[in-house]
Amino acid sequence: MIFDSLGFGELGVIVVVAVLFLDPSKLAPAARAIGRLRRKWSALQRDVKEQFDALALEENLRDSADAVRKAKAALRAEALTAVRALTAHERAEAAESALAQLSEWEAWRKAKVVALFCGKSDEIDSEGIIRAALAAGKTVLLPRVADEAAGRPRMEMVPVRDYDRDLREGAFGILEPERELTAEGAPEPELILIPGAAFDERGGRVGRGKGFYDRYLEGRTALRAGLAYEAQVVRKKLPLEAHDQLLDALVTERRRLDFSQPQTTQNGVQGGPQSGSGG
Repeated sequence: MIFDSLGFGELGVIVVVAVLFLDPSKLAPAARAIGRLRRKWSALQRDVKEQFDALALEENLRDSADAVRKAKAALRAEALTAVRALTAHERAEAAESALAQLSEWEAWRKAKVVALFCGKSDEIDSEGIIRAALAAGKTVLLPRVADEAAGRPRMEMVPVRDYDRDLREGAFGILEPERELTAEGAPEPELILIPGAAFDERGGRVGRGKGFYDRYLEGRTALRAGLAYEAQVVRKKLPLEAHDQLLDALVTERRRLDFSQPQTTQNGVQGGPQSGSGG
């Protein structure tokens, strides 16, 4: 059509000329009407552009989130493969050395209430650490999966007093507190030792993908430290999502890294200040 290549402004001029030709007295009302139409047209263009921009952003975010999840899965698999390559002797030595690292840590010595975990076969063996904490008179909290039947499982921390009597095999084949023991009235931990699949040297952690610890840690002010084999520590920054909780420290059989202050190990300072999790 003749008007296909004309913009709104050009059409407006044609309309005004036509109105003048037919009846000059109608110029002012016609101009005002055209002005109103132009404003509406501009608003419509902005709305359409904003909607297209929002759709594009949503798609980009979705693609980015998918990429992060795939990267996390690859790093998780890589770290766990390295752990599974450790011999039984290497695992036992690592557990003893990790306990020695903890014993030298002032935060561990001072903490009266500690949240620990019972490790899976591809996580560092924490039995010796739990027994040492109980023997030192600390209040020990261990995780238990709750509300499974309701279809919304969550993790609760339950006080235990005896490693041999208070635990049984629970969710995912992991030892957890007996059902007779209650989490109600449990004190808040001062220090939380956290398992995971992979860790970095900046406080990042990738778990098993179920989000139990990320949800538990949200809003808590306790000092949070990863406990892992050195084989689980990757040398590059882990790809993290908004819900991933950062750590204040990381303990392995070889070293301890502090992220809420200058990064240190038993051998002294290793680099500049690190960003802490802030809770």
